[in-house]
Amino acid sequence: MRIGFDARAVRFRGGIGTYSRNLLREFGYLGLDVVVFCQDREKQNIPAAESFTLITLDAEVDSWRGVGLLRAAVKEAGIDLLHVPTPWAPTPAPVPLVVTVHDVAPFLYPTVLPPLMRFRYRRQFARALQEADRVITVSRILNSALNVYAHADAAKIRVIYNGVSTRFTPHMDPKTKAAACRRHGLPERYVLWVGDFRPEKNVMFLIQAWARLSRRLADLPPLVLAGEKRGLYRKIKAEAEKLGLGGQVLFPGYIPDDDLPPIYAAASLFVFPSLYEGFGLPPLEAMACGTPCVVSNSSSLPEVAGSAALLFNPTSLENFEECVARVLMDEELRENLREAGLRQAAAFSWSRAAEETLRVYREVLGGPATWSGARGEESGSGGEESRPSAEGSRPSAEGSRPSAEGSGAS
Repeated sequence: MRIGFDARAVRFRGGIGTYSRNLLREFGYLGLDVVVFCQDREKQNIPAAESFTLITLDAEVDSWRGVGLLRAAVKEAGIDLLHVPTPWAPTPAPVPLVVTVHDVAPFLYPTVLPPLMRFRYRRQFARALQEADRVITVSRILNSALNVYAHADAAKIRVIYNGVSTRFTPHMDPKTKAAACRRHGLPERYVLWVGDFRPEKNVMFLIQAWARLSRRLADLPPLVLAGEKRGLYRKIKAEAEKLGLGGQVLFPGYIPDDDLPPIYAAASLFVFPSLYEGFGLPPLEAMACGTPCVVSNSSSLPEVAGSAALLFNPTSLENFEECVARVLMDEELRENLREAGLRQAAAFSWSRAAEETLRVYREVLGGPATWSGARGEESGSGGEESRPSAEGSRPSAEGSRPSAEGSGAS
């Protein structure tokens, strides 16, 4: 089995980039024969593996030229199947096609795209889902949304959860945490949010809530909003200043992958008020670092966080304030959330995601595939739908792997 993987999204911070890097890393551990299509300048970000063949494709993922070049490269690469982790797949594809969909945010928040790109995205999204032999989604609620926005055939959709890198751990040297905080100008005590300043992330809600909480709690820690300074950043910062929160809301910018685990681990609390997520890695990463979480009850987040976080209505300031106040003032609750979060995060692994993705490949190709992997293993049987198998909607834990990247500002 020779697989083609469109890895031009590895440069993206968070989301699709995290997915691509970690999936490829696991494929490398398995010794899978993969032809990796990537831009020349990003080859250093492709996980190294002897079984990989890198083919340069210097065109943007979402350009017409890029789609055409990918189709031509696939024809010449001698692959059995193509996996594209975005909707920008060559349609029709010259080989069996697997597409991963991470969210439907452009349908829910169309103004984030310029009008022409909005039109192209919707058309390409529908084409990719119609042409794909299998469609992988990263949550069950996203599975349901695909029927609404693309009339996708439910029979070819498979839900495979993202994983949490083993880099995220509560067992961290205090000096490492302190050094990371100093590098980013953070105090000893703070409440953390990580993400992009986009409408669906609901960050303005956090600013408004922090203004109210600052009047309620005398020792309220500063709120740290960690994300690249673009999108709605200027508007959100202006609102914080308008509400007199200049010293209470900190904007350190994007936190690099190496610093992200200690920044999570040093936080007193992690908050995540998103109105929409296709999956939502940051809460799981925070849980894996032993940080208690207060998380929105919207979209995929209850599915991912389970009962390991305090859930709140992301349109109710009162509900959010009550949750934050409870966690900050109740040491026993913090410890309970910490322990529950560690268990929850341990149930999501990239090794499992890779194994289930290989099962999808085998299903598409009509049967089991065998290869001599790095561990000398033979793949399991195929032809079945991958399903979460642990408590509720959550996947079972897997053994540890060497460390991989986190979500960054996803």
